[in-house]
Amino acid sequence: MALDLKVTSNVRKVQARYVKFLNRFPRIIQKGLDQAGEQLKTIIVKRTELGKDQDGKRFIGYSPAYAELKGKTTVDLEDTNQMLQSISSKVVSRNKAQVFFRSQREATKGLFHQKGMGNLPKRKFFGFNKKTEKVIQRTYENFLKKEIRRLGIWVQEKTLHRI
Repeated sequence: MALDLKVTSNVRKVQARYVKFLNRFPRIIQKGLDQAGEQLKTIIVKRTELGKDQDGKRFIGYSPAYAELKGKTTVDLEDTNQMLQSISSKVVSRNKAQVFFRSQREATKGLFHQKGMGNLPKRKFFGFNKKTEKVIQRTYENFLKKEIRRLGIWVQEKTLHRI
């Protein structure tokens, strides 16, 4: 008496999916980092336009004479708006995005506001707090999960670690 056992396997399909995943994963991370940098840039600019510092507190107000000259009381660091428009972001390594000023002149203006140099009071606008960091991190993780699902690879919730 003999038993014949025939086993079929989808190993080739699984291998193809993982090869596809391994080839695309670096690009997914790069795209996610680019989006995270742009998100931080947008948060900094919008928060500054609302007159709030990196911790969400209102900026130190203008002097009465300067407020009268400008015709506004909200400090939004927008005189010609070139400083905020000069803020940009880029991916600088495989696990790091950077937000920076494209113009050295605008970076110097930003430094004067950030540190309170000259006659300017200290107005910390160029930075982020833990709350902002968590928002960007969650967005990044959700992007990675969505892209991995799009590749057709199932990922358990506990196997995707924070980066």
